[in-house]
Amino acid sequence: MNSLRRILIIDDDGDFLIGMRMQLRGIYGVLTATTIVEGLRLIQDQDMDLVLLDVGLEGEDGLEGIKRIHEVHPSVGVAMLSGRRDVKTVVEAIRFGAVDYLTKPVSNDDLAEVVEKAVAARTLQERCEALLRSQMNSGSIRPTIVQRSQKMRQLMAEAEHIKGHRANVLIVGETGVGKELLARHINEESDEGRKRPFIAVNCAAIPDHLLESELFGHEAGAYTGANRRRIGKFELADGGDIFLDEISTMKLDLQVKLLRVLQERDFCRLGSNTPIKADFRVISASNQSLDALVESGSFRADLYHRLRVIQLMVPLLRERLEDIPLLVEHFLNKFSRGVTPKRVTDQAMARLMEYAWPGNVRELANVVQSLVIMTQSELIDVEAFPPWVLNGCKQAADVRPVLADHPPVPYAKDDVTTLRDYVAQAERRYIERVLTMHEGDKSKTARALNMGRTTLYMKLKELGLMK
Repeated sequence: MNSLRRILIIDDDGDFLIGMRMQLRGIYGVLTATTIVEGLRLIQDQDMDLVLLDVGLEGEDGLEGIKRIHEVHPSVGVAMLSGRRDVKTVVEAIRFGAVDYLTKPVSNDDLAEVVEKAVAARTLQERCEALLRSQMNSGSIRPTIVQRSQKMRQLMAEAEHIKGHRANVLIVGETGVGKELLARHINEESDEGRKRPFIAVNCAAIPDHLLESELFGHEAGAYTGANRRRIGKFELADGGDIFLDEISTMKLDLQVKLLRVLQERDFCRLGSNTPIKADFRVISASNQSLDALVESGSFRADLYHRLRVIQLMVPLLRERLEDIPLLVEHFLNKFSRGVTPKRVTDQAMARLMEYAWPGNVRELANVVQSLVIMTQSELIDVEAFPPWVLNGCKQAADVRPVLADHPPVPYAKDDVTTLRDYVAQAERRYIERVLTMHEGDKSKTARALNMGRTTLYMKLKELGLMK
């Protein structure tokens, strides 16, 4: 592909334009115009790395032309041309936004220096603007991971071990468990003493034919519709972290290119042969088993091992029941801002805790938000649950029939004075019911509760249910 720098020369001296085209042939892609109006039409249709603008255009103000050019293409560099070097004009040109001032005849060495300075300034400006947009879109709120369960405490301890290291991280977990929140936490907990960029890309949300451009960027003309150069996500992540969500959806041909980027730490924008160096850590996430995808041939094993230097598994919400009351309180506070604060009754909390939560924490957040909006009184009871709440999926497999024949998870008794006591009481009753349904068979009970047998034995011992 042609990766020559592109220059637009605006000058009303036709002989000078012909001479510059001949002088720069094969060195730069050169376009010419004799008026600012003609030049503006070219800038609208084609991307430029530098505009050379004559100060003394007949009937036009060259200095005012800088402003007009930047209205059409804010980031392109403009250097002024003149037959003589006048200090006052140089100062005025810089004040109007020119990157430099060249006198005729223009030497190739002087022009090369100005071109590279303009390109560097534009790249920095575009990168800062794109990074700012990215950070604004992701929000400025520090990630809050609400947890108290043993599984979540263990996960946070594992995440803490990553601090100070730049190894790639793979986060695995079902949809809605909070994989991106954990990724942002890892990014925030960097010990480098400054805020590292965090660039998030949802691989499944971007069409396949655009994902490569999104990741690596493109030059103008790289494909139909690419009228301007674009900074890619890997370039934005320089010095920070890039989060590749739903990495399992990436097609094999792009996986090959991603593997090379991870190996070489450089890449080229689409439409360019110029390598771009970047220093970044990849935090990827998947709600599917990459092991199974590797086995089926739809995910490259070598890329998998590059991504999974460290693997973190986020537990399902139904595996961390003791976190539900804390999460409910957190979401109540979050969604009650500006309205009357709400509280959840013990009966309503029991209903929330016995639900299987197929959508995990994201579903819980949506349910609490709907309850805050739809409940007029300060107290949210079971009767306040709209028809669509908790009906997205049945309860945990094989548990619903037994629960239908028994009262719900117990209401708080008078002697239950703390949240910890209530959670322990609810958890004990819940496990007792599942054990009863399976006639005391601990293997079947463990499968129904979606936990390991060792974990179940520990829980039974902790709750005094071990016989």
